[in-house]
Amino acid sequence: MKAIFKYLFDAIKLCSFFILSSGSLTAQPNQRLLKQTFDNSLKWLAENQETQTVNDSIFAGEWPATMELKNAYLYLGSSFPFRDSNCFTQANVFNTLSEVYLADTSLKEIRPMLKKAYPELQSYADGQTFNFWKKLKPNIPLSKKGPHPEGYLAHRPTNFNLKTRFINNAADIANDADDTSTGNLASYYYSEIFGENTEIVSQYTFDSFIDGNRQNYHWYNFIHKIPRPGYAYMTWLAEEYQFKHWNFPWQVAHNLVFYLPGSSCFPHPYERYVPWGANDVDAVVNCNVLNYLSKTGQVKNSKGKEGALALIKHVIKKERWSRAGIYYPNRYYIHFSVSKLYPHFKQELEEEAIALKNHLLLSQKEDGSFHSRRKANKRDPLQSTVYALQAMLNLHQEGVTFPKERIERAMQYILSQEIKDEYGSHWKGGVFFSGGTVVRNVLFFKSDAFTTSLVAQSIQKYLDAEF
Repeated sequence: MKAIFKYLFDAIKLCSFFILSSGSLTAQPNQRLLKQTFDNSLKWLAENQETQTVNDSIFAGEWPATMELKNAYLYLGSSFPFRDSNCFTQANVFNTLSEVYLADTSLKEIRPMLKKAYPELQSYADGQTFNFWKKLKPNIPLSKKGPHPEGYLAHRPTNFNLKTRFINNAADIANDADDTSTGNLASYYYSEIFGENTEIVSQYTFDSFIDGNRQNYHWYNFIHKIPRPGYAYMTWLAEEYQFKHWNFPWQVAHNLVFYLPGSSCFPHPYERYVPWGANDVDAVVNCNVLNYLSKTGQVKNSKGKEGALALIKHVIKKERWSRAGIYYPNRYYIHFSVSKLYPHFKQELEEEAIALKNHLLLSQKEDGSFHSRRKANKRDPLQSTVYALQAMLNLHQEGVTFPKERIERAMQYILSQEIKDEYGSHWKGGVFFSGGTVVRNVLFFKSDAFTTSLVAQSIQKYLDAEF
């Protein structure tokens, strides 16, 4: 009975939105002004790319980004936002601009930005895999036994002050599939654009870390009932703690004493840390890996492909909009991620694309905006709307059509949030990703540059769209 009422409610709501859409509530965006805004956004991105390296704080070629706590938190400290250099932000700005350029190679002003950004992006690589943070001198001794080994460099934030030995060791994380897929996609795009040969990571690296027959299971995946073994790609490209016989009560016991060296969760000095000692399965990470492997022609024979698709289908069927990604608290990031993947898997994800479309139509506000959960940066309306608009445009381009008025309304809302200054036009960054698990709704990473690059790409796609 409850399911019937929910179906009727959604049907009535969807019909009412189509009625509203038949008479557009907003004026059609002016194409000339849109093109000017697009040009101004590229100008702002060029002006705000760093030209000089300053100690271990700012690096030439990067775009500013922040790491901040919503409120003070155990072991982490105060809520003040700090500038942070990380691979995932830089790679995603780079990749977005690369896609904008590849869609229109007359945009020559993008090429110098990519040229300056690429060497900096490579500083996050260990061979062909990438880390979220770059290697820097440790802020404090990482072991009670004495100074760290000569020349040892730890992965850590650039400016966020981690005060204790425990949290510094916890920040010295392993390389991961998310940064490795996006970092290597940047190398692939760089080769496409500049004609220079670049080595990229193979499918076998990701296939080496599949959620198969493991002696561990991440507690967050357990709580949220992610099927196992799912044979999807796991996040961390490193060995996890191995139990003789894993069970949830035993894992809880280890979590409760996470600060003791005997716990599976404890970060040991000079060992790249897999958070909580357990690898995890994240639907958005799986989208990013599939997207990389698809674009580089490696997905067909990948062992993790079927498991990744099954995971994506699972979270969409269960409508896990806000919890599909452990590290992505924004409700519309899964729509954005799957929409980018859809051109490569139209047959496999046909039903899921329709489900995304229906949710987007049902959840759009009358002013054109979309809202995330309250905990995610006070509903994060601008960032949510950018992700949702991108999803609509991507799906529309591939035949999952949307009413033009809906797309225009979202575009008008985004344009109403434009910030103009002497450098051009930009948009304030919302939650791009988070620290995951217990700090999923507390520790946020934001980037005006990433949000602005997505808006620029949205304008380009809108101007090229057929309705």
